[in-house]
Amino acid sequence: MKSVKLSALTVQMPRRSYANDDPVFERLPEMSNRWWKFWGVQKRGYFRPEDGENEYRAAAECVKRILTSTGLVPDDIDLVICASSCPVMTDGPDELAKRPRLYPRLNAALKRDFGFSNALCWDVQMECASFLLAMGQATAFIKSGQARNALVICSEYISNMLDFTARSATIFGDGCACALLTASDDSCSDMLAMAQSSNADFYEIATGRWRLPESPCSSDTYKLYFTLLEEGQAKMQAFVPEEVPKVVRQALALSDLTFRDIDFFVFHQPSPFLVHAWASGVGCEEERTLLTMEEQGVMVSVSLPFTLFKALQQKRIQARQHIVLAGAATGWGFAAQVWKMDDVVLC
Repeated sequence: MKSVKLSALTVQMPRRSYANDDPVFERLPEMSNRWWKFWGVQKRGYFRPEDGENEYRAAAECVKRILTSTGLVPDDIDLVICASSCPVMTDGPDELAKRPRLYPRLNAALKRDFGFSNALCWDVQMECASFLLAMGQATAFIKSGQARNALVICSEYISNMLDFTARSATIFGDGCACALLTASDDSCSDMLAMAQSSNADFYEIATGRWRLPESPCSSDTYKLYFTLLEEGQAKMQAFVPEEVPKVVRQALALSDLTFRDIDFFVFHQPSPFLVHAWASGVGCEEERTLLTMEEQGVMVSVSLPFTLFKALQQKRIQARQHIVLAGAATGWGFAAQVWKMDDVVLC
């Protein structure tokens, strides 16, 4: 079986950032210090269609950057896996750009635009853990010899489904990330193990629902909104802190490594409280992980690859080191992967 190399990684953030006191939040109910402290978000970016930004254009820019930086052409790509948690797609080539749509999703639009004639393409949806799910699928195809070059693209226009009269609107930010995985004939890099689990007992905590805003105006109509239960924050604290360490330990056992063998832990970024809980649960000291939600918000499936990008950029992850990628997703799903790293092109 081939080894798998994370060869390149890029991110695309919105041009404009919104602070907690921005007028966009003027219709929020009274906010407590406890809310801000738990979620830890000070700024977040939103795509602005009036500036030519959306989930499709961010993804296309990332793909162009990956191809240019690695010298690959569209015919070299064997697999394209996309994720975008907002069901409504807002752009694409030709007639797809005319109006919002549910289908076709990002994979079809990118395949048509770039001419990925040799690539098998599909979309996944595991919300915040979609990057891990897609990386696992791409790795399986490469290891089995069915692909040599795979693109994993997560592009989140989550602000398109935020209710700006609800506290939960302050949590999220938009963004995009694209990774290139390639087949390798040596063992300098590889995904060594992965583990996943799911538990739908708390499904209702965080969902996408068609409804009016929490504080509607006379002109408001029904729209698809992210919806966090009033007691959602407290319920998340009851089970999410334990679940991610469980899958991390499972992945480490499958890789024949222990937490002491791991040089860096890259966690999804829902809140400082949850990241610290996950780190503590696997014996990870503060210097072996990174927080990024303060300046970017929770970018759903983009948070984890963005944090990986920043850790690589800051040289906190080096070639030949072992790292863990792990996180949780509404629904609820949990995933962890153990990687041996080589040099990664950041573009």
